Formats: sequence, structure tokens, C-alpha cells
Amino acid sequence: MNKKLGLILFLAFFLPVVFFHYRDFIDPGKSLFLTVFDDPAPRWSFYPWLVESVRQIKRDRFPLWCGLEGAGMPLLANYQSTPFNPFNLIFELFPNLKLLDLLLVLKLVLLGVFTFVFLLELGLSPLSAGASALTICFSGYVSKTINQVNINTEIFLPAGLLVVERIFNNRFSLLKFILLTLITAMALLGGNPEAGFYYLLFLALYSLVRAGFSHKRELLLIGLSIFPALFICSAQFLSFIEYLGYGWHIHNTYLHTIGKPALRWFYSLFFPWLFGPSLSHPQQLFHLSYLGLVPVFLALFSLVRIRSLSRQGIFFCVYALVFLAVIYRIKPLDYINYLPLMSRIASVKFAYFGVCFCLSALAGFGLEQFLKKNIRGKQFAISFGIVSSLSILSLLLAYSFRLNPSASISRGAWLMPMLLILLAGGIALYGIIFEEIKLSGALLVFLTLINLLHLYPGLRPNSRINPESWRYKTQKFPPFLMPVVNNPGRFIALHGIFHHNLNLIYRLNDLRVFEGIYPESYVRAIAEIEGFNMEDAVEQFFQHGWSFDISAKNLSHPLLSQLSVNYLLSPREISVQSWNLISQKDSYYIYKNPNALPRTRIQPGNTSQGIGFSRANLEMDQTDFLKVRVRTNQPADLVLADQYAPGWRAFSLPNKTERKISPEAILLRKVPIQPGDDYIIFIYQPWGFRIGVFFSLVSICALVSALIFQQILRLFSRRLAIRA
Repeated sequence: MNKKLGLILFLAFFLPVVFFHYRDFIDPGKSLFLTVFDDPAPRWSFYPWLVESVRQIKRDRFPLWCGLEGAGMPLLANYQSTPFNPFNLIFELFPNLKLLDLLLVLKLVLLGVFTFVFLLELGLSPLSAGASALTICFSGYVSKTINQVNINTEIFLPAGLLVVERIFNNRFSLLKFILLTLITAMALLGGNPEAGFYYLLFLALYSLVRAGFSHKRELLLIGLSIFPALFICSAQFLSFIEYLGYGWHIHNTYLHTIGKPALRWFYSLFFPWLFGPSLSHPQQLFHLSYLGLVPVFLALFSLVRIRSLSRQGIFFCVYALVFLAVIYRIKPLDYINYLPLMSRIASVKFAYFGVCFCLSALAGFGLEQFLKKNIRGKQFAISFGIVSSLSILSLLLAYSFRLNPSASISRGAWLMPMLLILLAGGIALYGIIFEEIKLSGALLVFLTLINLLHLYPGLRPNSRINPESWRYKTQKFPPFLMPVVNNPGRFIALHGIFHHNLNLIYRLNDLRVFEGIYPESYVRAIAEIEGFNMEDAVEQFFQHGWSFDISAKNLSHPLLSQLSVNYLLSPREISVQSWNLISQKDSYYIYKNPNALPRTRIQPGNTSQGIGFSRANLEMDQTDFLKVRVRTNQPADLVLADQYAPGWRAFSLPNKTERKISPEAILLRKVPIQPGDDYIIFIYQPWGFRIGVFFSLVSICALVSALIFQQILRLFSRRLAIRA
């Protein structure tokens, strides 16, 4: 069977399985993108950021700054907003929530196709390559992170490996260099820097092993392709680097030690929901992503025939074993976690995809050994004995080390996988004895799929939504929010009545933010209000559900008034001095702060004794461009109750003089003004984006020019050859 026919047959089987598996999300009342598997970030971060990015792009502005989060925060620079990601660009052109669901399915299809074609390139048969593609696409890692930004990067790993393999197999060409550059650039634009790091690490290690002591020229050019890829991503990457310079985030040097996975929990590799749905497990984030007994059984076929493995197959074995040891802190490989860069990457989580991909590839290699009749009785007995022992041992450990004394183990969670592995063993043995290898191989692939799909009931995704509340425009506002909608102002909410970042959907300004990286001055302001030390900020962040909140006891803090916090949303009646109840609907209470200072105000300067006639009115607010009309009869300071951050510049009109912006009250902006100033304009022009756009445009133009020049030379050479 040739490769083209094999790909057609694979797609004919794979596409119906994918669409049938995710058929429930055709329902307009459900959303795959907003589903909460392990991490709620798509619902409370990625989608609101996308909506805000689309609105700014529709207004012909780059989505650099979000004025509705906190006192204002960088948008592009947080890296996970990814407005330039290829998939997000499609949504930005045609903003529709159902389109995002279809794009997730497209990502899964691309991952399957890239993996299938890559393994065909390694010499596997279509059946073996298909087994590997099914294993990685329906593995626990991909099934739980299908709507995370990680997958934007990880789906391009097999595509990058495919180009690398073709560079080594065939003569190097400029077209392949450009193709690898673009694939790497799209991977790095995925939205997760840690996933991007592991993409580059995997690609580099694979290339080194594949090259060996030869192919030095090809290896050098593969390494050089990373640099134009980084240049293409400069607009996003350099903005992120600039933000890190004044940002606060939880990825400190020892973050990976917080959630140390226990080796006794390795049962999650075979039985993903022994104690009920994954969301009910307190250590769900640190479980090894489910792969299933049947794929592991096939992978063991390759290990028992390791002498027959190619160099690439041995690399997959070593990578999987090394990073499994890294994940589970097995010494001495545990020390990799403490290397200068690895300690920042939090490898426990982001090493999973590489491990799952290697094990999936090994399953294909193992099936190939079976199809080539290299697996006989001895090899079968060793493989089946190992997988049976591991499954029984993992069950014994699960029973011995329960999460709590009352935790019950679901029979369906382990009985079905055990029956499937027994059936797989019987089919493999039948094929070996009666030499029905092709039939047995096809049945093993089918059992692999069934074994992987057994994960899905354990996920129990919460996918039900109210479509009217999540539309890109013309949202249906909750009735209790109408006082804030009719007279917009910054607000805070108590006790989970209104989730962080949901305000972006409604174009309202919430002081609380659900982010991965914050301006450090914002965190200091919250610490001042809540009364904790910056050294305890990480602990406070986790205690409040991966965010920072304002407690009811601290509502009278004067900094809230300086931040122009006008409203308070509460699920119950409270009694706080200086806050007035203005609305009560059902169990929703809205309070107004009469002491809240205006967003723009003028105060005496350092040399001023007082201010006579003065005023400041915000006349234009375009997120990254603000225009304030000012009047004062003596030198003073204009205070804007927005986040102070590098990149903001202020100019006075009509003389067009740049004025220095300095911080006020921890995080606000203060600008000196003089008599005669009519307007102060604020423009957000971060150096990371300005330099990054230049590098990105130059890199793209250089690659396109090089490709055109090569085609012209090729055409000219052909004409000369014809004339000769």
C-alpha cells in the first residue's frame, strides 16, 4: 500500500471517529472550547481575551492593552492571549463561538495527520502509523488539554519532526528550511512559552540523535531555522519579555516542587478515573496522562525487540523513560528539575506531551514488529507479563493508598481496561499461533481505540452554557448588572458572585483579574489592601482560586477609592461603612462607593501649595490611546486611575511636549501639567512590540524574498539548460 492511499484510508476511518466522539458539542447549548476538563482557563481567560482582541482589531487597533482588567493590563504581552496565533486569526476574522469548537476538532485532525505522515516517513506501515496517531490523539493528555493553549504548540511537533526527517533523508533545500521555520514559528505563537520550550527541546534532541556523527551540515541548518522563527514571533515574544521585566507571576524557581506527583499514583496511566470523575480528584493535575493498557502492551513489543529498533525508535524509548523519571522525581534524573532553565519551566506539567508522543510512537513501532512477525511466543509472554504485572500492581497501590479512607473505587474504571487487555492478549496470541497477523493487527488497533475512548466518561466535562451570555456581541446582560451597565464604573465582586474576566464579555471593568502574569505594582496594591506580605503572594494567589480577591473586611480601605472602584457586587447583604446599597434583585446586591475618586483628577504638584480653578475630563478612551482635557491656573499633577506600566507615553497639547509618567499610590499614573495645557494624551507604545513588529516584518519579507529569488534562479537555470 502506498503512502497516499494509506493516508486516505486513515482519514476515512479517523475523521468519523473524531466527529462522532465530539458529536455532543454540535448542540448550540454546549461548547467544547468553554468546557472545563482540568483547567478553567479557556472559559475565564482565553475566550474573554479573544473577544477583547477581536473588538480592538475591529476598531483597527492592535490588541496591546486591556483597559477592562484590573486598572488596565497588557494584553498581547501576557503571551496566552495569542491574537497572532493562526487559529485565533481565523476567529478574529469570523468571531463565532461554534467556530472555535470546529477549530479544536481541526487541531486534533492536524495532530493525527502530522503524526501519521511522520511515522510513515520513518518506515512504518499505514496500520502501525494509524495506531500511533490514534493513541496520541485520544490520549489522556490531549483529551484533557484539547482546549488549552498548550495544544496550539504541541500539534506542530510531529510536523516539525517530519520536515527534519525529510531534511536528513533527502537533499537539503531552501523550501524545507523555510517550511521548518514557519512550522516552528506557528508552534512558538501557540500561547504557552513552556510548551514552546519543550517543542524546541524535543526537536533539538531528536535532530542530534538522528544526525549522529554525520549530517553536520543538515544539523547546522536545522538549528539555524530556529532564529528566523524567533524573529517572526518577535512582536509577541519581545512584548512578553518586556512584561516579565515589571511583572509578577507564580512560576518561581521552586514552583515545580509544590505539586510533586507520587510514584504510587502511576495507576493513572492505565486507569484514569478509579475514584470517580477526574475533577473530583484533589491531585488530578499531577497524574500521569492516561494512555491505556493496550497501547502500553503494543509499546512493550518494541522494547522486547529493541535491537530491531531504528535510531529514532531508541530515541523515543530514552526520552520517555528519562522524562518519566523527571516527572516522578526519580533520582538522579530528578536533578534535571533544578537546572537553571528547567526549574522555571515547571516540567511536571509540560513534559507530558513529549512522553505521551514517544509512548504513542513506540506503540506503532511495537505493532510494526508484530506485523513483521518478529514477535513470537517468548516476546509475547514477556510483554503481556509486564503489562499484566503493572496493571495489578497499580490497582494494589490504589487500594492501599486511597485518597481518603472513605474513597471508593469504581469497578467500571478498572474492569473494562482489564477485559480489554485480556482480549488484546488473546488476539495477539491467536495471530502468532495461526499466523493471522494482518487481521490480528487490525483488531489490536480497534481495541487500542476502544481502550482510549474509555477515558472519556471519567472526564465528565461541564460543557453546558447559555449561548446568549457568551456571544461576541449583543450579549444578554444579567438583570442584576444593569446599574453597572447603565452607568459604567470599576467594580469588585465578593464570594464568587461574578467570575473574574467574565466582565470582558460584557465590556465592564473588574478590579479582580484571572491572569497568569500581573504587573508587580498591581499585586503590591492588592497586598496593601488585603494586608499580606509580597513573600506570601503566591500562597494568597492559590488560596483565592488562582487569583487575587478583595475581602469584605477590607472594603473601607482608602486605596479602593483612589482606584476609582465605584461598585460592589455581593451575593448577600453586607454592612460596610461608606458603601450604599443601590440595587437588590433576587440574591444579588449592588453597592456604590460615594467616596470613589474620579478616574481623572488634578492634585497639587510637589511645589504647589494649592490649586485654584482646575478640571480634568476624559474625552477619548480607545484602550491604548486616551485624551484628557485639562484646565489649571498653576503647575499641578494629572492623576489617572489606571495601571502604571512601561510603554505608556504622555504628551501635552498644543505644544506636543512629552511629559514623564510616574507612579502614584503604588500603581496609578501621574503626569505633571502646566498652565496653558489644553490636553494630555496617553499612548501605549511598548518597546517590545515596536521592535518586535520590525523584526517580524523584516523576517517574513526576507523569507519570501529568498523563496522568490530561488524560484527565479531555478527558472533561469532551466531556460539556460533548454538553450544548451
